[in-house]
Amino acid sequence: CEIQFVNNEVKQISQFRIPTPVDKDSYCEKNWMPITDMPFHYVKWTNGTEVVRVNPETKTCEQVCLKNWKDFGCGDLRGGSQVIPVGEYRMCLTHETYMTQSAAGRKDGVYRHRFVVWDEDWNIVKISPQFSFMEAKIEFCCGITPYQDDYLITFGYQDNAAYLLRVPQKFVKEFIFE
Repeated sequence: CEIQFVNNEVKQISQFRIPTPVDKDSYCEKNWMPITDMPFHYVKWTNGTEVVRVNPETKTCEQVCLKNWKDFGCGDLRGGSQVIPVGEYRMCLTHETYMTQSAAGRKDGVYRHRFVVWDEDWNIVKISPQFSFMEAKIEFCCGITPYQDDYLITFGYQDNAAYLLRVPQKFVKEFIFE
């Protein structure tokens, strides 16, 4: 989006919806994860990993990597955080959604999270155990970034509150790999 400040308020001036590179009728195109060390690149799907590159000048999108789906014993891993470099790997936080129906017949769901780690060729090398930030039904990670010896992780809670979590990088590494 292009934004502009008008009378001390932020106004959206224009919007560009990134097209999908292959299936124009694809479902759930809202969870693309920006790759922080690869401008205009996104992880579109986690497993099988699909990486796309967007050209903002031509307003086009192309697939640059597609890996086969593998059974890691978990659900549909959807995007959440950015994809960040971690040594020789790249890492992100994803969510799995377990859809249910409330007693009133409304759509409901439970979200749970996992760290995902790729090698330089976008092969998944590790998926963490599943976890929850605060045991809410609806939680979703919005971002992750290194800060000193920690990671700062932003997440939403019950679609009405936002939190910033500071976690030691050592703890995250041990949680994923040990």
